[in-house]
Amino acid sequence: MYNGNKVAFKTLLKLNDTKIILKSLRVREAFKMKHNSHYFKNPEYCGRILNEKYSKALKKRVSECIAAFLAFEEIGNLSIPYISAWHEDENVIWYEFAARGFTDLMRCDTSRLAGVFRDSIVDRRIYKYSGVKPGILKEILSREEMEEARKQLREKSKEHGNVEAVYKISLGKNGHCWLKDRAIVETYTEDNICLSIGCLTVVSGEMESEEKCENLIVELKNALAKVKTLSGLLPICSHCKKIRDDKGYWNQIEVYILDHSDAEVSNSICEECAKEHFRTPHPDIGKRWTGKTGKMHKR
Repeated sequence: MYNGNKVAFKTLLKLNDTKIILKSLRVREAFKMKHNSHYFKNPEYCGRILNEKYSKALKKRVSECIAAFLAFEEIGNLSIPYISAWHEDENVIWYEFAARGFTDLMRCDTSRLAGVFRDSIVDRRIYKYSGVKPGILKEILSREEMEEARKQLREKSKEHGNVEAVYKISLGKNGHCWLKDRAIVETYTEDNICLSIGCLTVVSGEMESEEKCENLIVELKNALAKVKTLSGLLPICSHCKKIRDDKGYWNQIEVYILDHSDAEVSNSICEECAKEHFRTPHPDIGKRWTGKTGKMHKR
């Protein structure tokens, strides 16, 4: 009996263990289905990775990031999270996830977002600290230049593992806006896929102020380039009023002014000279002086 009870007890334990294991597997499978069903069945999901044959590690990473960003979006944060991806052998980029603020701004759904965003870019700006000179260096690429260097830009972001840039975006009749992009870049060699997981921030106010300052600096430089000034000690003859230049030659004052400034010279006669030397009507005031009495007569 003892041996029989012992065998029965062991059998019961095995059955219980089997039930526990099966129950655990069912719970885990149910969790997976619950965890992934939202993305697989949600018609708003327009990505590729969760619906196609990719590694479990890549799918898990994308699923976890989407879940985190959805929770992050519900908080009402001003940042705009996104997940973009590209195949290293293809010249195509797509979005696995984009916050509602991003699609609303570009006025399109997630499936068309990559193309609409690309076509709306006016330029891309990168700010770097200079190790030689004080200050920050700014590198600006137009949309056309970005298209030519797209592969190099992706390789560079993959090498550094992060992206930080500011995009000037055209919104059509609504003008422009600036988006600051900060993201980390992850590479999955098994799938030959790169992920860019980041956030966009609207920085239009700051960039408009910077652009106004830049335009003002350009205007001032252009104005200064057109201005020539006379400075220093000018040696002038006390009798004939000629000016001696740096080479020791004496020049008529008109010639010197024309050579050393952008001013134009015209000849006229002042009132005193007209009165003393010419005794003719002053060309500016339209009056006539006669004799040396200094009496003025109207014309």
